[in-house]
Parts: sequence; structure tokens; C-alpha cells
Amino acid sequence: MAMILELLAQKNTLRVLHAVRRKPMRFGDLQKALRLNPAQVDRALKFLCKGLWIVPRIIPSEKGRLLVEYAIGKRGAAFLDSFRVFSDDASRRKSDLGADAVAELRSVAR
Repeated sequence: MAMILELLAQKNTLRVLHAVRRKPMRFGDLQKALRLNPAQVDRALKFLCKGLWIVPRIIPSEKGRLLVEYAIGKRGAAFLDSFRVFSDDASRRKSDLGADAVAELRSVAR
């Protein structure tokens, strides 16, 4: 349970998880797409790989180099499905939770 609470506490980690769900991405692609600095991307990837939320994959390049691409893992997909349900329910309770709280949840899913 502590890993899930830690994941929820890290906005950039959630953003990386959402991004690789849309499509597998390399380090630099994540950095550009999410406008994060290298240290933020590195921290998020280490946490997500350690917890098996995402899976690093080696892909060959035309120049013979091996490149690492990050893809959503089963555990990450299950978490994001649960997070979506939570977010959707929070949206329905906007009048009780407040617009700012709902907007904060929605901003992570972008």
C-alpha cells in the first residue's frame, strides 16, 4: 500500500505513467512531452520501473545502437484504470470537493 500512496504523492511520476500508457516513449521523448528536467524524468522512471508500473524495453536502432523505450506494465495499467474511476467519481462530487481539487486530479491525467 505504501507504494500506491507514494505514487499518488508524486505528480510527475503519475504524468509519466499516463504518458507511456498513450504510447511507449524514450527518455528524451518523455522529457520533451511533459516539459520536465532530466532529474525529474530519471526519478519517475526509477520509481516506476522498480514497482513494475512500467517496463523498459530494448529496441534496436538502424545504427546498431540499443535504445530503451518505456511501456506501461500490467500493474501500471490496472492502477490507471482505478485512478480514472476515482477521478471520474471526484468530478461527479465537484460541489463537495471543490473545483480546485477536481482540476488538480484532471491535470495529472493530461
